[in-house]
Amino acid sequence: MLLYRYCRCLILGSMKMYHAESGIAGSFLMPHPPVLVGAVGNGRESEALQTLRACERVAAKIAELKPDTIIVISPHAPLFSDYLYVYGNNTLSGSFARFGADSVTFSFSRDTELLDRFVELLRSEGIPGGFLPGNGTARFDLNDEVDHGVLVPLYFVRDAYRNFSLAALSCSAFPPERVFRCGQLLARAAATAGKRYCIIASGDMSHKVSRESPYGMVPSGAKFDQFIASALSASCPGRILEVDPDIRSEAAECGYNSLVFLSGALDPEASGIYAVSGLRSSLYSYEAPFGIGYCVAEIARESSPVRIARAAIESYVRTGSVPDSEELPSFDGESGGCFVSLHLNGELRGCIGTIAATAQDIRSEILGNAIAACSRDPRFDPVQEEELEQLEISVDILDKAEPVVSNKSLDPAEFGVIVTSGFKRGLLLPGLDGVDTVDEQLAIACRKAGIDQSAPYSIERFSVTRYT
Repeated sequence: MLLYRYCRCLILGSMKMYHAESGIAGSFLMPHPPVLVGAVGNGRESEALQTLRACERVAAKIAELKPDTIIVISPHAPLFSDYLYVYGNNTLSGSFARFGADSVTFSFSRDTELLDRFVELLRSEGIPGGFLPGNGTARFDLNDEVDHGVLVPLYFVRDAYRNFSLAALSCSAFPPERVFRCGQLLARAAATAGKRYCIIASGDMSHKVSRESPYGMVPSGAKFDQFIASALSASCPGRILEVDPDIRSEAAECGYNSLVFLSGALDPEASGIYAVSGLRSSLYSYEAPFGIGYCVAEIARESSPVRIARAAIESYVRTGSVPDSEELPSFDGESGGCFVSLHLNGELRGCIGTIAATAQDIRSEILGNAIAACSRDPRFDPVQEEELEQLEISVDILDKAEPVVSNKSLDPAEFGVIVTSGFKRGLLLPGLDGVDTVDEQLAIACRKAGIDQSAPYSIERFSVTRYT
């Protein structure tokens, strides 16, 4: 059997990025100050320009993901300490009339299937929650309009994307452990529906960051915001769940429970709130222009291939042991070659791959290449334990190579190439910066293999799917 040597990878440009066909496709943290709405702010919104641009960026990302339903978790929906409120009208409507802009109105169809399933799961675990009947809304003096915690994020989304249903609910005032479990149950409901979802955790940070705030200022305000923003900026959103409860309480925030809910939805298999793993984040912006903290971020769960690679790397770096592939997260991909790339602070930290299957299954292939990337890439020292938390990992899985009859079927942006002449073989991945033509691609691949281009050689092409 011919075994392929490890190939140190080059940086990839454009390629197929893996996106789930159903389930949670994207998740975001967005603030909800009505002043961001032009008809409400009347110019003051320009004082929060970073936040405006970041919210527009989220909207563009959601439009790119094309979800069937957007789920918004709001701290300003009816809030109970012993009940999780879900907006129950078939048409969910609202406006900014109470903020002086009655011309800005919204109306969305409700995702009845998702919310009915979610309420069933809540009740199956004895968690009080659901829709309040008419007498219930009257008893608590509630109206049917959707709150501004839902509407402000959707104000931005609606400019970029409109073809979605809405699921809107409270983050509740349950203890964090129960809020987290509610998020897990929401993920379970979403997993069975066969639709694509985006989740928005709506919430402002501290309302007491500086003296500009109409609510006053406390030292814990800036401390809380710095803790949250630093965790998101470092791509370590799991740290958020470890915030000091006293600092949180003094900060007068309204976003923490929404984030806890979202964390549960992104890690539905976690045994509890402090067992979250595999979450990464990107901080789009943070500012406190009115003495109130506004944070915009994207939070995601790593794909199964990346979680396999991370588990292998963390085990090897910390203990020197290689985990059994059966102990790793499941992944049903076909056997084949793959590359594992490591980055730290935006810089390459290691990359090793195989161009065809060398292991019994794809999990074992990823495991082996992950350990090689963190410990045996000759360009770098082995990864150290203190680097693990901020290590960014991607896994590129190569599709099966196919023979090329005509160079017209090649495209260096879309397909990689393998050139072979006798025992000499060279590979070049797709989407490389500076490789713009087929001739350039073949010349580089032949040079890597030591093949004289004037001699006969065969060509195969392959595509790559990147998992992050």
